[in-house]
Amino acid sequence: MKKILFLLPVFFIFLACSEDDKVGFDVPVEFRKISFQPIPGGAVMRYKLPDNMDIFGVRVRYRDAYGRQLVKEGTYLTDTLLLNGFAEARTNELVRLTFLNSKLEESVPLEMTFNTTDAATVALFDNLSVTPFWGGGFSIIYTSPTNVEGTVHIFYVGINPATKREDNILLGSYPIQEGGDTLSFELKQALDELKVIVRTDDFDGNMVKMQTYEGIESLTMEMLSPDQFKFFFPEELAIEDEAHQIGVKYLFDGQKKGANYRKNYQQKDFYKYGTFVAGPYAFNERFIIDFGSPKVPAMLRGDAFLYHGFYYPNPEYPTSSMDMFVANLWHGVYISRLPAKIKVYGTNAADPAKVPLGECTVLYTLDEDPKWANFYDKAWCRYSDYPSGPVDYLKDAFKEKDNKAFDEADPISLEMKCNYFGEAFRYVFFIVEDTWMSNNKSYMYPNGYEENVREYITFDELEVFVKEEK
Repeated sequence: MKKILFLLPVFFIFLACSEDDKVGFDVPVEFRKISFQPIPGGAVMRYKLPDNMDIFGVRVRYRDAYGRQLVKEGTYLTDTLLLNGFAEARTNELVRLTFLNSKLEESVPLEMTFNTTDAATVALFDNLSVTPFWGGGFSIIYTSPTNVEGTVHIFYVGINPATKREDNILLGSYPIQEGGDTLSFELKQALDELKVIVRTDDFDGNMVKMQTYEGIESLTMEMLSPDQFKFFFPEELAIEDEAHQIGVKYLFDGQKKGANYRKNYQQKDFYKYGTFVAGPYAFNERFIIDFGSPKVPAMLRGDAFLYHGFYYPNPEYPTSSMDMFVANLWHGVYISRLPAKIKVYGTNAADPAKVPLGECTVLYTLDEDPKWANFYDKAWCRYSDYPSGPVDYLKDAFKEKDNKAFDEADPISLEMKCNYFGEAFRYVFFIVEDTWMSNNKSYMYPNGYEENVREYITFDELEVFVKEEK
């Protein structure tokens, strides 16, 4: 009897082992044509299920870089699976595959391996530089793979205003951009030594990598007086009309905010503007500054009128007393002549007017949607002279304010701060590609209502800055 009892457990163990051996169905060899393509942060598994409907899908199990077991499933409707969850490049990562039949029963497991390449959260550090930026700040310039996911956080080491102690101060967090990006920062704190920390996280919040950059130069700039450079552009775009005080000389006369215009309308000369306008058809033309000898460009600063609150005549609603020169110049909307898309370039070519743009260095880019909604929320000139902007039509108009209020008001400026490469250029030039409100009243069929068909551009003042020589 004891012998019988002893044999029973052995029998059950044998039975269990036999049943385990039968778990899962065998998969024909031709079903197993599977390949893995390494990509940043993982691999793409390619498979092909035949027309035989006995095989319904495929199930994949593997562990990611953080030890978590992940399960991915694919069906006969697709032929790829993304195996992600990795940071640094890996080789021979184990993956366990099973096939599913129409009853969703799994096949005998098949083990394979795959490789990955560095994820964007790692790869960007291979091509990341921290360069000085104007005002004691810095720029982060990086390139990244075409497959991107994750966030980059930018810190600098400074004094925490709350604790009054040295701390890592977060400047911003940004999604990693496909192909790369340039991020520029200005610091309010004056630091003798600049230390920058760059950290990346994946989208699950896992910290991937952190690196510190030290010894970053502090850059300062100085403004050139107009007699220290020459300014020129195609002659056919020049508008010199002293009767309305339109001309190049007003671009460098030191008067901002529409100060000339204000002085004139206070004397009842409503159509004298004391400003610079170029056109027609000034888009994509070069406005060139010649330093005479190579200098490191720092910034171009273009200014606009404050909100004065007077009417700009529109040629589409003519009257017998309308000044048609002024009406065509402004088309009723002053801000429609201010840049929404502009680029600044640097070059040492013998002829800056003809050198291909691809051979020039891009120093600054503004690329905004010029439509009204974006203008209202984001435009650098949204508080300029336009009653349909975010201004109080009556309360904010400077025509109703005294000179003290006007003098104390901050100017409205587009600060075109140049990327710093340490390279000096004899010439810099800007190209305006579009202006604000160029597609006003977008509900009008078919393409909205064009406010600047003739492509005029304006700045009230232009200031030129270069790197200060110490």
